Amino acid sequence: MTRLYLVKDGERELWVAALVDEDVWTYVANTGKFHRNEGARHDYYFLNELEYAEIGIAEAQRLMRSGVGTVDEQELADSLQRWRDDPDGMHPEIVFASLAADLA
Repeated sequence: MTRLYLVKDGERELWVAALVDEDVWTYVANTGKFHRNEGARHDYYFLNELEYAEIGIAEAQRLMRSGVGTVDEQELADSLQRWRDDPDGMHPEIVFASLAADLA
């Protein structure tokens, strides 16, 4: 089962996230892909410090085009390198197709 969320910290839009089975994947605009995000998964299941608003594919695409999920190249250089090297990163079309299949 796949679900999409806008993840926010107060008014700040952090991520477009996909809950795929029990993993949380977040869209990183710098790579153009969704990547597993253990920190977001821990927050989603245990901490609940961030806000998760369920969204559809069109809203996810709009948010992604507007830059949600863009991270600072200097501040998060190590994380970005891991994401760029991530062989499991998922293209948005795969995530959206999974959601559409679940809704059909």
